[in-house]
Amino acid sequence: MIKRIRPNRRRNLNTRPRHGRKTALARVLVALTVLVAGAGAGWYGWLRAGPGLLTWADRFFVIRTVDLTETRQVSRDQVLALLDLPTERGLLRTDPAALQRTLETHPWIRRAAVRRVFPATLAVDIQEREPVAILRTGRGDFLVDYEGVLLMARPPQHGETLPVLKGVDYAEAVLREPWTAERLQTGIALAGLLGQAVGRPPVVDLGTPGDFVAYDAGFRLRFGDGQFWDKVDRYRQVSDRVLDRWGDRERTARARKVEVDLRFRDKVIVREGR
Repeated sequence: MIKRIRPNRRRNLNTRPRHGRKTALARVLVALTVLVAGAGAGWYGWLRAGPGLLTWADRFFVIRTVDLTETRQVSRDQVLALLDLPTERGLLRTDPAALQRTLETHPWIRRAAVRRVFPATLAVDIQEREPVAILRTGRGDFLVDYEGVLLMARPPQHGETLPVLKGVDYAEAVLREPWTAERLQTGIALAGLLGQAVGRPPVVDLGTPGDFVAYDAGFRLRFGDGQFWDKVDRYRQVSDRVLDRWGDRERTARARKVEVDLRFRDKVIVREGR
């Protein structure tokens, strides 16, 4: 009997035996288990020894110098009081973000940045607020910056060249609701444009939402809301003629209640006795 000879089956040399795959998988699982166990042990060990180790290492980086940028309104002593650094405090246990938040609670500090400069310096950069207007309230006059932030009571003989805002009371200014801050910022912007155009600080009334009113040279100027640059420019072009006609009489323009209405496009309407 003649047997048929079957051709040899080719073997894929790249294919690993099944028992090899299982061995590799087992090794990976063992490695992961070891890593997790090691991490857990390390974390537990850090919880036990970490704080003490940090305190020990902090002694080598004690803060010897506080490097402060030049300031005009906030003194160095005030900054150090706000930082309130314990004696022999080191850089490692110092939290720059927490110190920054503390500094920014001061009304004159708009922005602060705190950096650790090893081995022994704490660098503090401060951006101060600048007074740009006076807010007149029932509780007195207060300096405000261009964001409408209340800074301090107006010192005597200070701020004669600053415009005056009114129509927002003290409590509103302190609480700084979004709409109040927007009114203050808009009034400051209008006062800046008008003051630059006429060369003297005006008074801006914010009391009626949507109808901003300013006072210049005794005239009551109605600006309405928006497009202030165009309205101020219109007033600038006619202000000399308005002043010549209504400002040279025996009574002042304020006493005669002269109003210049700039709310309407391309128009300047002057009313007297209203």
